[in-house]
Amino acid sequence: MNKFIFGKNSVLDTIKNNFPIKKLYLSKNIKLQNTNLPIIYCDNMQLNKLVNGNHQGYIAEIEEYKYFDFGNIQKDKPNIVLILDHIQDPQNFGAILRTANAFNVTHIIIPKDRACEVTPTVLKTSSGGFNNLKIIKVASLFDTISNLKELGFWIYASVLNEKAKTLNEVKFNAPTCLIIGNEEKGISNTLIKHSDELVYIEQKGSVQSLNVSVACGILLYRIANS
Repeated sequence: MNKFIFGKNSVLDTIKNNFPIKKLYLSKNIKLQNTNLPIIYCDNMQLNKLVNGNHQGYIAEIEEYKYFDFGNIQKDKPNIVLILDHIQDPQNFGAILRTANAFNVTHIIIPKDRACEVTPTVLKTSSGGFNNLKIIKVASLFDTISNLKELGFWIYASVLNEKAKTLNEVKFNAPTCLIIGNEEKGISNTLIKHSDELVYIEQKGSVQSLNVSVACGILLYRIANS
């Protein structure tokens, strides 16, 4: 199945950040400078058949995203690793990628099954945030946590329960691994039990919880500035 990113800013960001592109489909009145990518010029009716949305005359057919493996963490030795425990909404996933990039978190781990993958919607939502990220797919998050502990990582889980400390109470040790949970179910009990510390974001208003991408941003800001 063809995968497309569309919209002027999204396509130009994709080109700028060197994401693998098969070809570009552009409106006939658009001229791109300094690109060697293959371009097919189309009228508006042809572009509308490719995607369902406001393409603004810009559509990019992209390659399949190539995931990384756990060995990159051993090789790169990052100070912060982010684990996403079965995030399923592509808008949330894309927003998290953008936030991670903003705080120079370059290594993100996702499970192989029952989780959102890197799709055109994720890339579009990230608005170029996917650049320089290494998204790592693993068969078992539990085994991955054990492997991270062997490498010296401290595991912190974002949860809402009576055993969790407020964000201001937690001292983040490096290297740090932060786990963010599923939009509805949160982090699995197995991962919670094997985390070194549980943390929650204290709230003052009437809402019960924050959007997962917003919570991730607050936590990464605190970790990055610890």
